[in-house]
This record gives sequence, C-alpha cells and structure tokens, in this order.
Amino acid sequence: MDTNAGDFFYGWDLLFKTIRAEVNKKSDVLIALVHFLLTKHYNFRCVGIGEDKILSEEDVGSELLPDNWNDDDTKYSLRYTHEKVLYLLIGHITEEDLLLNLLDINTKKVSNICIDPENLVAAVNGNISTLMPTASEIVDRFRKELLDPVFTGKSREVTTQTSIEPQRSNGADPLRIGEPRRGGSFMPGGYEPRPFGFPDIGRGDLDPLGRGGPGNLFSFPSRPGMPGNGMPLPRFDPFGPEPNIPNRGPNPDHMRPPNWDNDYYM
Repeated sequence: MDTNAGDFFYGWDLLFKTIRAEVNKKSDVLIALVHFLLTKHYNFRCVGIGEDKILSEEDVGSELLPDNWNDDDTKYSLRYTHEKVLYLLIGHITEEDLLLNLLDINTKKVSNICIDPENLVAAVNGNISTLMPTASEIVDRFRKELLDPVFTGKSREVTTQTSIEPQRSNGADPLRIGEPRRGGSFMPGGYEPRPFGFPDIGRGDLDPLGRGGPGNLFSFPSRPGMPGNGMPLPRFDPFGPEPNIPNRGPNPDHMRPPNWDNDYYM
C-alpha cells in the first residue's frame, strides 16, 4: 500500500504545524517522523525529555513533542510510555549521520539505527513529500530496525506496503512439469493419445525425464490385494530353510539335478 494514498501519514501535517517554527535542521525532521510513528501507529505517549528511567504517576503522556525537544545541537532525549512501560529514545548527531537508540527500561532491550539526514531529508519546510521524498521507505526502516527488536506489542497500522500473493487454483504445484496425473500414464505435452484404444506402450521412451511407465516393455501384471496400489513385488528367496507352508508346490531350487539316480557323485 502506498503510504501517501493509504492515509498512513494522516495527522502528520497537524503535528508538523505545531513544531514548524522549532525545526532548524534536517535531523529534527527525522526525529519528528519517529515521534509520529510511535504516537499514531504504536499508541505511544511522550512524557517529556531527558533520560530519567523512573516513570511516575504524574507523567502524563501526550501525542505532541514536548518543549525544548531539540534544544541540544548534538543529542535528542525523549521519554515515551506504552501501557505503563517506559521507553527512551536517544539520538546522537555526528558529522554526517544520526544514530538513534530505543531502550525498553523493563526488559533492557535496545535497538539502534544509523541514518543520513542529508540524503533522506530534502527540505525543512513543506509537506511530507517535499520534506522526505522517500518517507515510506524511512518508516519501514524505523519499524524493522528501531521498533521491532524492542517493542512486541500491537500497532494500528504497522506496515506501509502490502504485497498480494497470486492465488493458486486447484492446488496446482508450480514445480510440476506438464499436466498433473489423473490416473494412468503420463503423457508428454505435444503428443496425441493413441487412436482406436491401443495400449500406450513405448510412450515413456518419448519422455526425456524417463516418466510414463516401462517404455517398450509391457507393465508387469498386478494382483489384487498387493501393497503399493497393486504394483508387483520383487522375488525374494528367504535365507535358511523355508517354513512348511501347506498347499505349496516344490521349490525349483530344491529339485534334483538331471540323471540324479544314475550318478551319485554329482
């Protein structure tokens, strides 16, 4: 889903209008975007600035950025709460990058992301498209690298893009070569069935993958009740003396050799 068309940034204009006079550098725009993502889509509430790790009952959360949130030229320190859990958003400004950390005070989980304000922010005044032409991609990075490793709760609208997977009809296997079997032998594409109902012997020799039965050899006859859907089983001669099985003829391997009665030394 395109974030601009899907109302993902609905409410950004109101937020940015309240801080427009305070924004004086490109990193301020990115901090405002993180704040917008946390407060609108993750239901966080900002409880002020600083790095105090104790959440008191007097801390009242707000969807607005607090006063003096960007007074420090090299660092940001914002405190947020979600369901009585305190989070710290810390930002450090270097010569070219902005390093952001999100810390869960209870679990001590921490995440980090390094971004380049000069390349991501085109202006410090204007609408969202003018400020950040790739705002949706920036939000995705914030979500995957900054929020997901720390925050495991639900959000109202986490994803900014939606992929539609093609539906498979009739359970067809995309890795299957040719048409699926419907009983009988496989028929390679491009060959017509035998006319007049003649048996389909030798069809397997035409398939380069060796499918389709015994080729020029007729199939072995099968007997009802055999395992494997009636397929014949290989001959097996048991080791050692055979058990006495009633109603069974002599074993060919046990028949006397020719002229046995005449030659006792054979």
